Parts: sequence; structure tokens; C-alpha cells
Amino acid sequence: MMQANINTPEYWNAVYREECGTGRLSWEDYHRNYGPIHDAIIRLVPDGSRVLDIACGAGLLCRKIKQALPSTRVMGVDFSQYMISENEVRDRSLEIEYRCLDIRTALGAIDRQFDVVTMCEILEHLEQPEALVAAAMTLLRSGGRFILSCPHDDSIPDPEHVRIWGHDDLFHLLAQYSDTVSFMHFPPPYFHVWMLAYLTKAASGEGGPA
Repeated sequence: MMQANINTPEYWNAVYREECGTGRLSWEDYHRNYGPIHDAIIRLVPDGSRVLDIACGAGLLCRKIKQALPSTRVMGVDFSQYMISENEVRDRSLEIEYRCLDIRTALGAIDRQFDVVTMCEILEHLEQPEALVAAAMTLLRSGGRFILSCPHDDSIPDPEHVRIWGHDDLFHLLAQYSDTVSFMHFPPPYFHVWMLAYLTKAASGEGGPA
């Protein structure tokens, strides 16, 4: 029998409540602070862009983008109501917009398009990643930039991870949306083996596969 996916709003509410309660979110070595990966993402975001961060979690990437590129308009979405509420309080002065919704089923509730859409450290948690990427692409304007990052292969065995992604798997997932998919790879020792893929969305009507 296939093991149930533990990635539920209740599970992540508990995870983030514990991390906030122990102060881990403010630690310099907080394990969700993907330093050089976040830096690479920020370099791909034009200042003044409308940015959507899907599965924003503790809001680290949202804050980093807004602080580095003050003219951006940033929205973060996640299904953890606890973390969204914490982010709203923490980032009120930055004017980052946060919204609690189930990214697996409710991205269509967002009634606007963005210049940049990011999906970082979420793909490996999903049972139906193809559907989420397709929904995310409808929120990205033609010519906009899509950025995704995840562990490479089985570099981080974890009960939260339900699917392993290799370079070719990720390429085939994204190739239908653009003429070119570009990759960056992040080897140890700084972090586990990681990869980042980005593309410019091809013109395709209302945002389906190119």
C-alpha cells in the first residue's frame, strides 16, 4: 500500500509553529534559507516585476526579493494559515501580499497575472506536480519568467518528499512551456545537490502549454 502523503496544511502548520516557537526562523543557519539558490533567483527577477512565490512557506524568498528589488510587487501563497499569518505581521512594512490557499487546487482563485512566478522547494512534495505547474503557468504572462528549484535526484531522503526529480525529468516537465529551459546546479559542500531551472514563457494564448 502506498504511504499517505504527509504534506497537509495541518502538518505544515505544526512544523512552522515549532520553528517559530523555537526561534529557528531567525537563525543564521536556518535550514530553509537556501542562500546561493535564493541569490541566483533574485538575479533572474527584473526590478519592478510582479512576482508570485508559490508555496512561500516562511516567506524568506519573498522578503529577500522585496529587500533587494524594492520596486517589485511580491505575493506569496501557501496552504499553512499559521505561517501566512506570521508572515503578514513580520512583513507588513515591506508591503508583501500574502494569501492562504491550497496551491494544489486553488491557484485559479488568483485573479491576475505576474511577470515572474517561482516554485521553490515544493515540487518534490507533490503527488500531481504537472497539474500545479500547468496552473502556475496560467498566472504567468507570455514572455514572463518561471523559476523552479528542487533537490537533484535522491540527495535528501525525507518522508516529506514523495517524488524524486532528476535533470531530465525536470526538463521534460518544463519544455512544453518554452523554447529554452536553462539550468543551474548547486553542488556540495555548501548544500545538498540542488538544481534550479528557469524559462521564458512562450506565447500561447491564455497560458497553456506552448
